[in-house]
Amino acid sequence: MKHTYLWAMVLLAGTTLSSCDQIWSARNVPDAVKVKFVESYPTIKQVDWEQLDSLYEAEFKISGRERKALFREDGTLISYTEEIEEQYLPKTVVAQLQKEFNRYKIEEVHRVQEDNATSFVVELEKGTQDIWLRYNEAGKLLEKSANSAKVLKQSASLLPLTNTEATAEDLGMADTRWELPAELREVSGISLLPDGSMACVQDEEGKIFLYDLEQKAITREIPFAGPGDYEGIAIAGEDAYIVRSDGTLFEVAGFMGRKPEIQVYEASFPATINIEGLAYDEEQNQLLLAPKGHDPKLKMQKAIYAFSLDSKKFQAEPVINISLEQVEPPKKGKKQKSDYDVLQPSSLEKHPTNNSLYLLDAVNNRLYAMTKDGKLSRTLELDESQLRQAEGLTFDQEGGMYIASEGGKKGIGVILKYTKGIN
Repeated sequence: MKHTYLWAMVLLAGTTLSSCDQIWSARNVPDAVKVKFVESYPTIKQVDWEQLDSLYEAEFKISGRERKALFREDGTLISYTEEIEEQYLPKTVVAQLQKEFNRYKIEEVHRVQEDNATSFVVELEKGTQDIWLRYNEAGKLLEKSANSAKVLKQSASLLPLTNTEATAEDLGMADTRWELPAELREVSGISLLPDGSMACVQDEEGKIFLYDLEQKAITREIPFAGPGDYEGIAIAGEDAYIVRSDGTLFEVAGFMGRKPEIQVYEASFPATINIEGLAYDEEQNQLLLAPKGHDPKLKMQKAIYAFSLDSKKFQAEPVINISLEQVEPPKKGKKQKSDYDVLQPSSLEKHPTNNSLYLLDAVNNRLYAMTKDGKLSRTLELDESQLRQAEGLTFDQEGGMYIASEGGKKGIGVILKYTKGIN
């Protein structure tokens, strides 16, 4: 199907087939489409459906923001559209608009994901004249149309910031969702292995659980310690490392072998630290540790600590300091007991291609991108309806992102995959 046809249909403002409280009562929507929708958004109860020839468009809200997803009859998602702020347009697109359409006023901007490509649709206005322009990420004009129809409002998505401020964006839509077995209901850390399986730890048991993403089942359990509050896992070559909330590290050397060797490295962090994030920094051959809590000596800062894999010792001083003054106060999340609670990392990971660090914050429902000097370059809001308590984060070699969420006492632990990652 041609791009022109797809994005034009996505942006059409028409009359919906039905507006109802439960998506199951939507008429004329194929079961395959509804099943795919529910797999992606199991907590969404209200959605408007519109039929566009042989395609089906769902309009719904996440965190109070509107989205549109376009499906084929077999349930394949072929296009996803969301309204964004003008400031989130790529600089290449902004440059072209300033050069060729500087007398026009920007009315609306939409980001469209289609056929593994991202484009930006801009509505311009000058007097009574409206025009539509579609650009690719490089700033090349793909299409131009004198269409004055107004776009249905949607939400800001995961887009590059045009400055260094940590302005909150929205994480967007996951591509795949796994419901974890009961043993991983309290999943607290994940790490993707070269064979495509996921190494997982959970809060209560001293075991590494190997979860096969294709089989959707646990294939092996590797004990390394007794019961404890285990928070993160990192893989360095043939060895696995698990961090307990007090900062103690467990080395499981040759963890995939028949008889892994266990070594314990005691930490001496303050009792208020509560380490939850653990990441492997291959460049420096070290482990990075992120605390949910704080060290009172650091005042309005939180720190990233390091454990050298050469000396097998904790470094005395933090390797990264994060100023809390740069953190925008969350609109949602639990009531903060102190100023330190504005940032409470629950997971830490290093991106495989851009070397940035990423911090999950389960309490405040956020994901942060961070430079090596502690500057938060991006802030992304998490959807609590999909990620009840986001505790685990990992990437594949192409930058695809996986987030694991605990299920709580009655819920189910899940892993969500964002194929495009956050580039």
